Amino acid sequence: MSDTSFDASAAAKKADETVQKTADALHEQLVEMAAALDPFPYFLGSLEVRAVEAEPGGVERSDRGCIVVCQDGELYEFTMKMQNSDSMDLSMSRDDSVKRIELSPQDYVPYAYNAIKELGKLIEDQRARGKKYRF
Repeated sequence: MSDTSFDASAAAKKADETVQKTADALHEQLVEMAAALDPFPYFLGSLEVRAVEAEPGGVERSDRGCIVVCQDGELYEFTMKMQNSDSMDLSMSRDDSVKRIELSPQDYVPYAYNAIKELGKLIEDQRARGKKYRF
């Protein structure tokens, strides 16, 4: 027999509230950690974008590009475009950009968690090296 007094709707609402609280707490920690990483590294050899990859393993989606955290602690979608410099030159120019991305709390949590772990590694590495190098 099942318990007819169980309120599935209330349980789902409580789960949503818990995920939202978790996302809010992770966001606060992510902003704090991003501010602590100095210098903030350039992403994938970019000369324009300072960012750290936030992609968690196994959560990849084909409808968005690489998700990164930038110096402000916010999550962005990173885009890299390669273009021919001009018709006489066979070299390629690179145009990197980021666009702020809005995620649901359920999607935000794994990205923020992974970004925090990655920032933590970089901060520890900087401390160990005594900030002797620059990105």
